[in-house]
Amino acid sequence: MLTLLALLTIFCAATASSSAEEPRVWKSADGKFSVEAEFVDSEDDIVRLRRADNNQTVSVPIEILSSKDQKYIRRRAEKSKDRAKPTDRRAAWMEGKWGFRFNMPGMKQAEALAEFDVQKMIDQIKVLDTAAWVQINITQGANGSFYTSPHAELAKHVSPDIVPQRDLFGEMLDALIEQDFKVMVYFATEGPTMGKHPDKALPGVIETWKEYAKSREMTPEQAVAEIIVKEYSLRYGTKISGWWFDHASYGDIKALEKAALAGNPEAVLTFNVGGSPELLTCPESDFTAGHPTPMKRHSPSWKGNEVAIKLIEKDNYINGSLGHFFPPMQETWNSGKPAFETEQAVDWTMRIVQAGGAITWAVALADAKGKDAPLASFQFKQLKAINEAVKKSRKQ
Repeated sequence: MLTLLALLTIFCAATASSSAEEPRVWKSADGKFSVEAEFVDSEDDIVRLRRADNNQTVSVPIEILSSKDQKYIRRRAEKSKDRAKPTDRRAAWMEGKWGFRFNMPGMKQAEALAEFDVQKMIDQIKVLDTAAWVQINITQGANGSFYTSPHAELAKHVSPDIVPQRDLFGEMLDALIEQDFKVMVYFATEGPTMGKHPDKALPGVIETWKEYAKSREMTPEQAVAEIIVKEYSLRYGTKISGWWFDHASYGDIKALEKAALAGNPEAVLTFNVGGSPELLTCPESDFTAGHPTPMKRHSPSWKGNEVAIKLIEKDNYINGSLGHFFPPMQETWNSGKPAFETEQAVDWTMRIVQAGGAITWAVALADAKGKDAPLASFQFKQLKAINEAVKKSRKQ
């Protein structure tokens, strides 16, 4: 029988993942070998572990592990069975569909927000008539301390400099719906708590926000959900079809789920629990966040990210969440040189769509520095190529 050490050496492979966990020490049945690793998932008689020392995912027969580890796996399997929602299919309307995302300026660029041309954007993107949704942002991208929509309570109790008077989000929301796009919201889970990016907050905002949350007898994380997300959810109601919550570990996921559904109980939700082509997810997600390998490590077009597509082709639901991939078309989320050849972008989209999964392309603005519409021209040509490929496949 192969030892645990040997198996950990030779069976390295990228595989499907459940929600992220803290690493633990795993031991062989004979007690001679051990390894620190994170549980990924288990299927049949195989458990998949992600090693802490090299971040590689390995497949190990359950029978060679200690009785304690085997018991742990059984408990995890029972919990996963209880939590999985494959029959809910709340995200069924996304199956076999695609969309795209652009990042509007928030109050960190107040002048750009005030001058952003909604009609110019609509005039460009309205030809993408096979795209089912567009994702737009309420927070200033990943910076949760600036916004694209008014919020009276934040302006009064935290700072009037973090929320605009113009409702750019609302204007774009209505314009997109008029063109028959569904709208997804991007929201930075950290909010004014700024747990992920404390150095990017307006001076004094973090402390003022925490004091205000305390005065309302809430934790800062609960307040993000109850005071901010719920307000926007109720305001825009059924106009919002879904939410994409970034850096979910910096927020209260349960509270965010409840708040986001307040205005539209049918909205689909996802929580980004880590960047990986293994499509990490959590029980509260209706579709996988789909964040690829972080761009500081690999280009979005890196072949290793194709693992996400293969997982969707194997099964379009990942631990109860619809398989959804979310790559940027350029080197970073909002700027940089194009990362994909058109042929590859079309191929990845069509494979996911034909497998019944979903894909959202993050696209830079043409004027990335000035934060103005329309979309970057080369990436827009790629979106049109995707649109034509989807349209052609539907006629066949």
